[in-house]
Amino acid sequence: MQAVSTLVQPGMQQAQQQEQGGISAGVKNLFLMLQGSYGAPFLAKFSSGVKDDQGRDLGIRSTMKVWDARLAKYPADVLATAYERVIVESPEFPPGLPLIEKICQAAMPRKTYAQEQGLPALPAPQRQAVRVEVQLRNDGKDWARLILARITNGDTSVSRYAKESAELALGQRAKMS
Repeated sequence: MQAVSTLVQPGMQQAQQQEQGGISAGVKNLFLMLQGSYGAPFLAKFSSGVKDDQGRDLGIRSTMKVWDARLAKYPADVLATAYERVIVESPEFPPGLPLIEKICQAAMPRKTYAQEQGLPALPAPQRQAVRVEVQLRNDGKDWARLILARITNGDTSVSRYAKESAELALGQRAKMS
C-alpha cells in the first residue's frame, strides 16, 4: 500500500508550479458557487485560520491550488456541470475534491475511437431519397409494391426481411415453413 504522501506529492508539485500563475477562473467560479450554495460549512471545511498579507485564508488558498491542479484537465463547462450535479447529489454537505472529480469525469464528453487515435473524422454518409412511382391498387399490397420498386430503382437501405416479405405478399416467393 502506498503512503499518502506519495499520492499527494504530484498534486502538490503541480499546485506549486501553478502558484506563480494563480488559480484558474473555472476553479475560482466553482469555489464561488459552492460557497454561495453551502455557505460557512464549505469554507470551514478548508479554512486554516492563518491569513496571508492580503487577508486571504491560507488553507482555502492551498485547497484552491490543489483543486486547480487536479481539475485542470476539465474545461469550465464541465466544472459548471459538476456544480449543478453536486448540488443534487449532496445538498446537505459540502463536497470534497474526490466527489467533484468523480462528477467531472462522468460529465466529460466522450471521445470516439478515431478521436482518441488522432484519425480524421469521416463525413456522414449522404443518402439520396429514392422516389418511385407505383400504380396504387388499394388491395392491401401497395406497401409491397413500393418496397420492390425502391429496390428496383437502386435503394440499398431496404432490409432483406422487408424485401422477402414484399415478395411473399405479392406471390413472388413461396412461403417458407
